[in-house]
Amino acid sequence: MFHVACIALSLLATGSAGAAVPPAWTTTLSADHPLAGRLWSPDTSAFVPVATLIRALAAADLIFLGEKHDNPDHHLLQAWLLDQLAAAGKRPGIVFEMIDEDRQGIIDTHVAEHTENAAALGTALEWGESGWPDWLEYEPLFQSALRHRLPVVAGSLPRADIRNVGRKGVSALPDDRRRRLGLDAALPEKTQAVLLDIVARGHCGLMPRESLTPMVAVQRVRDAVLADNMIRAFERPETDSAVLIAGAGHARRDLAAPRTAASLAPQAETVTLAFIEVDDAVDAPAQYAENFSAAALPFDYVWFTPRANDRDYCAELRERFSGHGKPKQP
Repeated sequence: MFHVACIALSLLATGSAGAAVPPAWTTTLSADHPLAGRLWSPDTSAFVPVATLIRALAAADLIFLGEKHDNPDHHLLQAWLLDQLAAAGKRPGIVFEMIDEDRQGIIDTHVAEHTENAAALGTALEWGESGWPDWLEYEPLFQSALRHRLPVVAGSLPRADIRNVGRKGVSALPDDRRRRLGLDAALPEKTQAVLLDIVARGHCGLMPRESLTPMVAVQRVRDAVLADNMIRAFERPETDSAVLIAGAGHARRDLAAPRTAASLAPQAETVTLAFIEVDDAVDAPAQYAENFSAAALPFDYVWFTPRANDRDYCAELRERFSGHGKPKQP
């Protein structure tokens, strides 16, 4: 009887006929929205089942999982997808935007000494001082990576180097890396304009567009470095693929990290997925493209989720700027 009960519970957890079931929502804002929980394919303008996504990810070499950083459900879904990839026999390196490259040694030491202790990794990385959302929101991702013995890879350029790019542009990078990442080539005028629009939207229109031009270089370099670390993770002898955990803006296939990755590894199969919070005023998936300053959603798949909160980030930014003058440049 106990054995039968365990089988029943296992089927309940994974779905009938072994179909994987995503985790339940922990956020509740607009959980009843008609898009919440649905997967959209911009290429086909159609909803697709989760099984279709998992098959696509399992067949890919480079997987970009774009999140909203303060939504815990995005992290739970990402961790769940890592579990699905491991169950399918994949061995990806997991690259994190949230960790600077110069902290890789901390990760490697921790993995060698503590194996699966994800909480201790957060302590070792001094996550609480990093400015990212609480470690407990990200811990499921790290726990999944450590449990499956998947390499954890620091993905971002250190902050001091980012500030240097803000001051000097792409020339702040070492020559060999700048050439490797194709950053010597000038951006097409249209691409430059779109990136500037994205940066301006990110600052809620509170700064003159021309003053934000240095941040276009920052965005471009950050995307390129994330892609570079993905390719390096993919090329490791113990991996067969790589997964990037980053903000959705870094995962867009038209302008961001996937674009550089395609130039570095043109034969690699790439899949981009963005987790996007629903808007009560928007029921049509295609209309969410406006949030990305794009004519169409720039991802292979979009997974709609409830909202984590109703914070007015622009109001917060206005308040911060009003107390300190113009915002600091990176």
